[in-house]
Amino acid sequence: QLMAHQKSPLDEAPEAEEDSSCVTSGHTKLLGGDADVASASSGGGRSARARFVHFVREDPLLALTLLGVAIGLCFGILLSAVLPGSEDTTGMRETVVKLVSFPGKMFLNLLKMMVLPLISGSMIAGVCSLQAAGANTGKLARVALSYFAGTTLIAVFIGLVVVNVIQPGKGTEMDTSVSEKSEASMLDTMLGVLMKMFPPNIVEAAATMNVLGVLMFSLFFGVVLARLPPETGAPMIQGIDIFNQVVMGMVMAILWLSPVGIACLIAGNMSESPDLSKTAQQLLLYSFSVVFGICLHGLLVLPAIYYFITKKNPVIFVKGMSQALMTAFGTDSSAATLPVTIMCCQRMGISNEVCQFVLPLGATVNMNGTALYEALTVIFIAQMHDEPLTLGMMFVIAATSTLAAVGAAAIPSAGLVTMVMVLQAAGLDQYVADLSIIFTIDWALDRVRTVCNVMGDSFGAAIVQHCCYESSYECTGSSSPAAAAGDGSDDITVKDDGS
Repeated sequence: QLMAHQKSPLDEAPEAEEDSSCVTSGHTKLLGGDADVASASSGGGRSARARFVHFVREDPLLALTLLGVAIGLCFGILLSAVLPGSEDTTGMRETVVKLVSFPGKMFLNLLKMMVLPLISGSMIAGVCSLQAAGANTGKLARVALSYFAGTTLIAVFIGLVVVNVIQPGKGTEMDTSVSEKSEASMLDTMLGVLMKMFPPNIVEAAATMNVLGVLMFSLFFGVVLARLPPETGAPMIQGIDIFNQVVMGMVMAILWLSPVGIACLIAGNMSESPDLSKTAQQLLLYSFSVVFGICLHGLLVLPAIYYFITKKNPVIFVKGMSQALMTAFGTDSSAATLPVTIMCCQRMGISNEVCQFVLPLGATVNMNGTALYEALTVIFIAQMHDEPLTLGMMFVIAATSTLAAVGAAAIPSAGLVTMVMVLQAAGLDQYVADLSIIFTIDWALDRVRTVCNVMGDSFGAAIVQHCCYESSYECTGSSSPAAAAGDGSDDITVKDDGS
């Protein structure tokens, strides 16, 4: 300022420029430093290029994953158009599909291999961490389960409203066969889900991928282990923590294969259909109804719930979860995406205890997109055959879809398997052959609802963190909760471990 006052009248114009720069420098702190101001003030293509380079350097795995999705879509469309159609007798399409899908299936198998160790170890360590921190595990579980149940019921309701308003099954003509009708009640479906939670043999449950049974065993094991005397349970807890660190290290190594694996999975699934356009025309309105309902739930309802409870910007949170959402779209499995979901939630400032408890639970029982999809699809099948549906049958479909979604495995296209239960409970199982037509487009719709499932789990972890830890983190996208707590509030306590 002293130098500016000593300037001559001829230097008034430069002085004005300097004053302007002083104003700019006054905002430097608000924008996060000189580097951010320089980046923000650079114009044209240079600014866009700088932002792109910064994005790639900041999260190269996300950038490579996005590239893999784009390559997979383009390559899949190209293969579907170039390869011979259903009249092919040489088996060329089948051979090409096998070769293209092989790296993707290997990648998916690697992720599935880590699901049970990750869920079991994370749940046990999460319960023990909560007990050690003096947290009310019962309250945390009540908040999480209440959120999961509420959002799932809302998703089913949205599915029922969308399918009854749009009515995609009216006027749809598809060649399907009608099988014999069998008797199955909603009580059988409920008891079947409950039986999965308490398997007679935990080894058999793990071998058959009964994730619900493994989850309940891990939860029970963690509660009992946490109640042991410290000198007795400490070695086991320390061993489980080391086990979790090893598993997460293995998962992070596998995730670097995700760009290639995701590209091959998408391209292989797309190239399996000999005529994408015909399938899309037959199921266009149905596909639109499913995607519209899931987008309504995932982009409007879930962010609204998050905002009203936490009073934080959901757009920033979704942006921070982009790596997990892209992985969910590529792998088509919320269980396979679980390690990425945990990593992203921890970056967003959610404590490790909440991540290890809520996210494995959500990946198993919180299937918003699947519940919406199943309710909508069953009514779509009834509309195709002009089957009248009473209000009581609508209620049965809604309740059964909720239970079936809870019992569905967190693996690709698991919703089609559990949808048979919903059809049986609604008295429509004679039309189960219609699922073969829906299966031709399910590979794409399943990716959309898997993204919705992962988004619901992530919002649930943030809401549980807010409700049970009294807003102890700020959703600023910072990887450190301590940075978010720098507003000087007296009611915010940041522990040494970052929670």
